[in-house]
Amino acid sequence: MEFPGLDPNTKLAAIYYNGGTPPHLFRIHNDVTLSGMKDELDQINRQLNHKDTRRVVGVEYRCPFPDSTGSLRFSRMKLTNDDDDVRTMFSVFGQHITR
Repeated sequence: MEFPGLDPNTKLAAIYYNGGTPPHLFRIHNDVTLSGMKDELDQINRQLNHKDTRRVVGVEYRCPFPDSTGSLRFSRMKLTNDDDDVRTMFSVFGQHITR
């Protein structure tokens, strides 16, 4: 099934600004760097909260994993390395989304 206007090289991401809820959903490119992701998040934050001039200083990935009861839990992974951590995030995400 094809979806017009949907870029297949993107993934849907849920963003929690400052741990707030509910999350904001947006599409992120598979080949984005950590600094590029921070820039995109800054732009989205300015659109959502035009008076908020803070910049994104940290990105955390909530990595899904099943616990012993079969429930899905999330382990927090702070992204610190521009290339490796972002690649790992998309690799883990791809493994879970295709199951």
